[in-house]
Amino acid sequence: MPRIVNHEKKRKSIAEAAWSIIKKEGIEKASIRRVAIEAGMSAGALRHYFSTKDEMLLFIMDYYLEEGKKRSQSKSWSDNPLQAVAEVLLELIPIDEEKKIETSVWWILALQSLTSDTLKEKKDEMTNGMYELASSMIEILVLQGILSDSTNVKLEKSRLAALIDGLSIHALLRPDVYSPDKVKEVIRYHLETLCNESQLS
Repeated sequence: MPRIVNHEKKRKSIAEAAWSIIKKEGIEKASIRRVAIEAGMSAGALRHYFSTKDEMLLFIMDYYLEEGKKRSQSKSWSDNPLQAVAEVLLELIPIDEEKKIETSVWWILALQSLTSDTLKEKKDEMTNGMYELASSMIEILVLQGILSDSTNVKLEKSRLAALIDGLSIHALLRPDVYSPDKVKEVIRYHLETLCNESQLS
């Protein structure tokens, strides 16, 4: 009887193997052959999924994006919309080991995209997605009626996206300074500065 291959599980193992290599040895070491060894499969078997390294890296970026979406969507929106928005934004920042690996891979691949048109297209898609998420969080605060009337909504969407990018880098490079508690404090403070004082009591 032929063996049934769980393709989703296999793709996940490939992504995790590639992340592990990139994090420990650098992106230049994440060849088809090296990732196949790390994933416990032959290079030929891996090529059934990806024929080139760029195709494999594109998959990794997609996988990273989907994992982030799943975590954000799994959040239960509390009675406090400000707290709910803060929790969603925290999913984009490396404050635990899992997200540290994902964020490390993301920034490495983002730099790699400077010399790869294939990766650049996916990088642009992901950065646009991050902006759209930040934008939707601001829109939620608007709809909840808690955003200050003096807030420039359009500019605030860009500022929030930039804040999340900055916190991601600092939390990754200087976790001794930007600890999880510090990151949470910064996000909470930033959101509170956007809201009507009457809504914060």
